[in-house]
Amino acid sequence: MITQFLSLFTVTVSHTYYSTGCRDFDFVLPADTVKILRDRKLIARVHDGKLYVLFEADETGTARVSASGTNIRVGLKLLNSFFTNFTGLGFDTNVTTPLYRNSADPAVLGEAEETTLTGHMLSHELTTVVRPVTVMLKSPAGVVLQTETITTANNRSAVSYDLSGHDAGVYSIEEVYPEDTRTTIYYSDPELQHLGVFGILEVKIGNSFYATAPEFEIPFQAKKETLKYYIVTKNYTESEFNHLSVEDGEHLVSFDKVPSSSFGAGDISPAMLGGNDVKVVLFKSHTVVARRETARKKIQLKRNGDIILTHLPQLGSDQVDGNVIVRISKP
Repeated sequence: MITQFLSLFTVTVSHTYYSTGCRDFDFVLPADTVKILRDRKLIARVHDGKLYVLFEADETGTARVSASGTNIRVGLKLLNSFFTNFTGLGFDTNVTTPLYRNSADPAVLGEAEETTLTGHMLSHELTTVVRPVTVMLKSPAGVVLQTETITTANNRSAVSYDLSGHDAGVYSIEEVYPEDTRTTIYYSDPELQHLGVFGILEVKIGNSFYATAPEFEIPFQAKKETLKYYIVTKNYTESEFNHLSVEDGEHLVSFDKVPSSSFGAGDISPAMLGGNDVKVVLFKSHTVVARRETARKKIQLKRNGDIILTHLPQLGSDQVDGNVIVRISKP
């Protein structure tokens, strides 16, 4: 008997910040996924930041056990503590857990869905003080598990549910008010909550996977921000100071010169950069600039057209904003 393992699907995390692959995540498997893999003769492996899920097949390439219709749940464990510094996210990672799943198109992961990760106990603050409100808890399958109506007579601001004994997955709380309906999405998984995962991946395996293995991608975009060079000078004459400029030798980024008297609310205060013995000027990019891992070369500090510094410092992944402070002095 010949046994082989063939690709069922793969998952890659991409990021425009990197010139090569993104390896900022590990893939962690909750216990129920481990059981599914064992029962359906599947193997999950991570190599170079990519998740491979393989199925055991016979000599004809036919799966020995079909996993069609089952959900493979995976936690995305963040390995890089600086990730949010250079990543453009449309949500607050302190309160939101993104969910990626192929619910609309079996071969494609949809855009991140914003959820709140919870354990067995789900506590929900009602979104308005309007009463009455009918509150419904719905299961991952959309079945109403509990419903109650809160009025001014039995008023309270929050509801709580014990999900012990229920499957892990997406739960929704629907608030039906006289004038509108509001829905909040939660993801219940005590194990992944304990692991402190960044996000959750759910892949529903389709029959088509065995013929053509989907190559799923979770894409991230580099943060775009104004690049600011604060030039702090000491022992420079007024003329020398006034003739300073910052220019991109590759002509990709242009800079506007801002005197210290015109610094805005979002700029570092000149008083924070030195005392009366220094002069400060700001050069800020005319448009927002995307963060990137590789340094931009030839962003130069000049005086009267002469290069003082050929390569100004670049933003590191440990920096939370686009501020770069450069100090120069003359004897």
